[in-house]
Amino acid sequence: MKLFMTGGTGFIGQAVARKAISLGHQVTALVREESSPAASALARLGVTLHPGDLREPQSFAATAGAADGVVHMASTNDASAAAVDEAAAVAMLSHLHPGAAFVYTSGTWVYGNTEGEPATEASALNSTPLVAWRPAVEQQVLALAARRSIAAVILRPAMVHGYGGGVFGMHAGMARQTGSVRVVGGGRNHWPAVHVDDLATAYLSAVEQAASGDDQVAGQIFNVVAEEAVAVAEMGEAIRASVGAERVELWPLDDARQSLGPFADALALDQTVSGQHARRVLAWEPHGPGLIADLSVQKHDEPGSGA
Repeated sequence: MKLFMTGGTGFIGQAVARKAISLGHQVTALVREESSPAASALARLGVTLHPGDLREPQSFAATAGAADGVVHMASTNDASAAAVDEAAAVAMLSHLHPGAAFVYTSGTWVYGNTEGEPATEASALNSTPLVAWRPAVEQQVLALAARRSIAAVILRPAMVHGYGGGVFGMHAGMARQTGSVRVVGGGRNHWPAVHVDDLATAYLSAVEQAASGDDQVAGQIFNVVAEEAVAVAEMGEAIRASVGAERVELWPLDDARQSLGPFADALALDQTVSGQHARRVLAWEPHGPGLIADLSVQKHDEPGSGA
């Protein structure tokens, strides 16, 4: 099928592009600069590059609309994220033809602290401030898609790891510079986790099944979670050992907010999240290494190398 991707040059997007190409799909990706290293890597995979800007939906919405399926993963990751994300999603949905598929990326942070009980897709939302806008956009996507007979799917990935990327790569990089792994909060919290290659498989399962007209998938929300709750203290120790840092250090939330803003509150979340719905309906089964095992072997890899 013909797929259009936003966020293809990112950590998750590159994995989704690799998976899509391996499955024989024709993939076009939105890129800001065709000559950037990340865009060039996509081109080598066989991805068609479409120059444009996420902040200017008119630069890509028509191209997205010609696809059989859209996977929307991009974010500005700044104060404009909510408005830009909403405008991009609405523009692409407005151009897609009936019967097309649209996969929207949210995340498990919309649940907030889960108080030790596994959150499911039916659980009440208590979003951490950084993503407080996401649930409204999720509902707008589902409503607009339903009106236009487009098969929309919302994915809520857990904390994504693999190849030294994502938030874990950020922690490792800070540890290399400072000699300590800084854990926000009291260190007793937990995060749900998923390997980036397993997440890519979930994206492709969702877009393929939605495009095929599977009414069990269209209009649904799925948590993409391989491990329901991994202790953050264990993650810190695994990163410390892998990079040879001296210690794991607790970073009081108030102090972390001074440096990280609302991102600090997200890192301090204590979450247990179930991924059983995706396993049942999408027939999704994660096969990648668990988070602690993955972090423990990264001392043998260069971050981002894909080794």
